[in-house]
Formats: sequence, structure tokens, C-alpha cells
Amino acid sequence: MRRRDIIRRAGRSLRQAKIRTLLTALAISVGAFTITLALAAGTGGKEYTDNLIKNNGDARSLSVFAKTQQKETEGPKKYGEIDDTVSQGYLGDSDIAKIKSVPGVESATPTYSVSAAYMVGPNNEKYETELSIKIDQTGVDLAAGSLENNQPKPGTVLVSDSYIEVLGYTSAQEAIGKPITLHINKLSVPGMPAEGKNMTFTIAAVDKKSDTSLNYQDGVRVSAADGKTIYDYQTPAAAANQYFGVTVRTADDADPQMVQAAIKDKGYEVFSLQDIQQVLFTFVNVVMGGAAGFGALAILASIFGIINTQYISVLERTQQIGLMKALGARRKDIGKLFRYEAAWVGFLGGLIGTLLALLVGLLNPWIAKQLNLEEGTNLLIFNPLYSVILILALMLVAVVAGWLPSRKAAKLDPIEALRTE
Repeated sequence: MRRRDIIRRAGRSLRQAKIRTLLTALAISVGAFTITLALAAGTGGKEYTDNLIKNNGDARSLSVFAKTQQKETEGPKKYGEIDDTVSQGYLGDSDIAKIKSVPGVESATPTYSVSAAYMVGPNNEKYETELSIKIDQTGVDLAAGSLENNQPKPGTVLVSDSYIEVLGYTSAQEAIGKPITLHINKLSVPGMPAEGKNMTFTIAAVDKKSDTSLNYQDGVRVSAADGKTIYDYQTPAAAANQYFGVTVRTADDADPQMVQAAIKDKGYEVFSLQDIQQVLFTFVNVVMGGAAGFGALAILASIFGIINTQYISVLERTQQIGLMKALGARRKDIGKLFRYEAAWVGFLGGLIGTLLALLVGLLNPWIAKQLNLEEGTNLLIFNPLYSVILILALMLVAVVAGWLPSRKAAKLDPIEALRTE
């Protein structure tokens, strides 16, 4: 018998036992449904985590700090005594030079602490504002304007969209290219009048809070060059060139993890977004693996259903098998017939489970709304390749499960089979 004829005959045999075929396929579909959803949730979770990381830091940026000094103590300290067992040191210009000497380091910018007394817009009203420096190339969700490499140029600033109305603009687009004045005070002794000056900048872009931004804060963000200028003006000479940390940008052709290890070897504490990403990905993989495990158990249970169905089919069609052998069908053709029937059952079960999972994927907007996520966020992302591989794997599992029944059918004696009532 030709392979095509065997496949067609296997399909006809299954249609003659529709209910039994459907029930067996549904048993397999439970596992296929669970595994497909688990893979979709894993893919969606990783993509969401990746976006989360990108919007909260630069993958090529490293945060470098002085090593924490911890003294060894015995017994409890006195009540009210200042805890000096742990101290965080500062970095200086010599540390920056040492960090810059590490191969793969493109730049090392100190973490400057700056502040503004108030800001003044076109309406000449004074408003308090948070002031920060945009050092890294973390992605920014812009409401208007544009940035080069996600950083403002010297002389320009990035402002929050919540500032637009109070500054007297009707839209974020209207604010682009307009001036904004920041009043900068020098750090002084409490009780003494503060010396200060105005610095005027141009609004280059307006950003807005994204659901994937974990530490977003309304305010005004200046360039690294302007930040250093403000820091030098504000900081007393005694505290100059003492930095809490340094932001390192790795070269495009360098491996951030290797650069991180090299800086650690020089005696610094180094943190990167990849550290957080690996932890989050591990969590997603554990959840995905757990869900897929339940699906695998369901498929394992369905294997016994396939074996049972195939054995019943062999018993019911004993005379038919005998007639086929009497007409010249070979043993391997009989075996193939039942294995192809099992493959059909696996195919139907995988297809039904995958289609049901795809229907659940239509609930992505509802899921995002329930979790208060940004519109358009998909936590279930289906990869067609995964679905095809899963269906083929289920067909293979079904064939293996139907191997013993097909072997029994192939070994039936044609004369004895024809005598069976």
C-alpha cells in the first residue's frame, strides 16, 4: 500500500469512531493548551521585562561605587551609639582615571548631585522643580520633541509633560524650542543668605510617564555637561571632586559583563541592568516551566488514553485486519495504518489545544486593562514556530504511544482474524 493511501484510510477509520477520536484528542488538547499558553506567557513576559529594563536604564551602562567598608565587631553596640561599622566611601578623579583605563570603557561620568531652587517659565511664575542629569541612554517615552541618543544636548533640557500647563503652554508640542529658566543656589550654611544665579535653557523634548518606568519622577533633566557646570557652581571647594558613584558607558563592541568583571577586579562595586534582567528572566522561566510541567503531565496522562483507544480499535477491527492481510496487505502496512491513526489523533489534539490558546490570546487588551498596564501591552505573545514544533512533537508522542497496539495488529494471524466474530 502506498503511504498516501494508508494516511487516507487512517483518517477514514477515525471518522468512523468520531466520539472516541474526539475524546482522545481533547485529552491531548488539554496539555497542548497549557503548554502553548505557558510559552506565550513566557515570551510575553520576557518582552515586557525587556521593555521594562530598557525604559529604566541603559543596557550598556554600569553603575560603579566605592566598596562598602564593614568593620568586624563583637557583641552588641551600646544603645544610641552611632553605627560606624558600615561606611560608604566616595570616588575621586583618580578613581575615574582608573576606571577609564579599563578596556571597553567608552566614558565614565561622575554622579553629580544637583538641585534648583525654582524654575521660571514664559508666564514669569516661579515653581519648585526636581532637577536631575540625564547621563545614560535610557529610552524615553516622548510626548513631543526629539533627543539624540536619548540625551539632551548642552543648553537644552527635557521636561515632564505635567509641567506644560503650569508653564503656560497649551500642548507639549508648543513648548518645544521655548526657554525655561532655572534658579540655581550655591550650597550655604543654614541661616545664611544663599547666593544664586539664573540659567536659561531651551526645551528640547517633553517626556511622559510610561507603565514600564519604575522610578519615573516629574522634573527637569539637563545634559551631563550642564550638570557638571551646575555641580561645580553649587558644590563647596571642600567637597569638590568627591562623587558618590560613577556611570560607565561601555563601547558598542565590548561585552558589558566582561567590562563589569574587569572593573570589579580593580576593587569597585559594579551593578548593571543585566543583573536585574537575569533575575527577572529566571523568575519568568520558573513560572513558564511550572505551567509547562502541568501541561506535560496532562499529555502523559493522555498517552494511556491513546494506548487504550488503539487497543480497542484493534480488537474491534480484527476481522478487517484479517481481510486486509488476506488481500495482500503486508505486516508493516498494517502497523503503519494504526501508527498513522495515532498521529492523526496527536495532530487533532495539538491543533485544538493551540487554537483554544490563541483564542485566549484575544484577551490581551482585557488582561492589560485589569493589570493597569499601558494600552497595547501584550502579555501573551504566540510564536508560530513553537506551535508547529509542539504539534509535531505531540504527533510523535502519539505514534510512540500507539506503537504496541500497532505491533499487535501487525502480528495478527489472518486466518485466526477472519474467524473472529
